[in-house]
Amino acid sequence: MLPKSEIIVNIQNLSLYLKNHQVLKNIDLQVSHGDKVGLIGPNGSGKTSLLRVLAGIYKDVQFETYQNNINYFFLSSPGTVTSPFLNIINNIKRIFYFYKIHQYDQKKLNALLEEFQLTQYLNYKLSELSQGYQLRVQIVAYLMMNFQNALIDEFFGFGDKFVMEKFENQLSDKLHQTSSLIIASHNMDLIHKFCNRIIEIDKGSIINDYRIDSPK
Repeated sequence: MLPKSEIIVNIQNLSLYLKNHQVLKNIDLQVSHGDKVGLIGPNGSGKTSLLRVLAGIYKDVQFETYQNNINYFFLSSPGTVTSPFLNIINNIKRIFYFYKIHQYDQKKLNALLEEFQLTQYLNYKLSELSQGYQLRVQIVAYLMMNFQNALIDEFFGFGDKFVMEKFENQLSDKLHQTSSLIIASHNMDLIHKFCNRIIEIDKGSIINDYRIDSPK
């Protein structure tokens, strides 16, 4: 196991332009083993863009230092990595393929599909499901994997109470085996439940970075 003080992400003076518009500027970010970061800020502040840089989705960035050799599982709004034209099972397999997962526990998958009430919709195309049910597909895929690092982008605003309570319970269990976690959310109760550090971003720049009490 890595020492808790060891830095696993080190970024200095990072900038990102999208369509000739600067969305991130002069970002300095260090993430250590054990950091559970709550990323906060108003809509359009750059939270999602920063997470997409960390997830490897945005690659054309400018920087002085960029060290990020870890694999993050990226949970975002419904539609990430999935296809509206495929059914639930094929979308889960598509997510596995994206993350280079070639073998999985079928019994565990069946149990999660049952727990999140997806079994009766397995042959439905994703486009035929509500946004909440599309979200369940991503949750099931994530819970099937043993990723030690996760990025969660405004994820909790899309699901109904049933799904979010189940996912929060599952996430609490996974935190014990998670090296780092970054959650972008407007829900401060959620941030304080899961995080030990808060980073505030506004107008594409980090304006505050501080520690809080560790989650229980």
